[in-house]
Amino acid sequence: MTEEQPADIQRILEERAKHLVLSVAQEKDESEVLRLVTFLLGQERYGVVITSVKEIQPLQSVTLSRVPCTPDFIVGAVNIRGRIYPVMDIACFLDLPVRPISETPHVLLVEAVGPEGEEKIELCILTDEIPQTVSVSPSEVQPPSTTVSKGFVRGITGDMLVILDLEHLLSDPRFVVHEGG
Repeated sequence: MTEEQPADIQRILEERAKHLVLSVAQEKDESEVLRLVTFLLGQERYGVVITSVKEIQPLQSVTLSRVPCTPDFIVGAVNIRGRIYPVMDIACFLDLPVRPISETPHVLLVEAVGPEGEEKIELCILTDEIPQTVSVSPSEVQPPSTTVSKGFVRGITGDMLVILDLEHLLSDPRFVVHEGG
């Protein structure tokens, strides 16, 4: 084995340092990207932060059961792996035009912190098509119009992807069930 010259050692160390700097910069860039699960509701595209999504199921594999005495935006309940979850139609919740359930509906099982800030709320969101994942730079997200968002939208991208704020949405008082009338 040959002994390395001090100049060769210096060059190797500099190359390693450059590589480490590039790796750290790349990790930083990736951590600043907003990863979303996107879905269609009619002609509108919505997205939620991917860390809020626990599972995606085609609606055919989980039977939707109607539940009486629930708000209009709760279209039923599904059994996923032995647990019952309410299914929410966000379009109805946001007072968007009524539409029939699509031919390829899916449910997103999502989780967000509830209004008290400690308990987590889980429910399913009804989607019209197979959800997709995308990465969005925070600089691409513009603040929503307050008249349109009702406070439930984090922002809107240039290609009109509406990014929902699940924690704010699920802290709405309409989700609280009052027992005893």
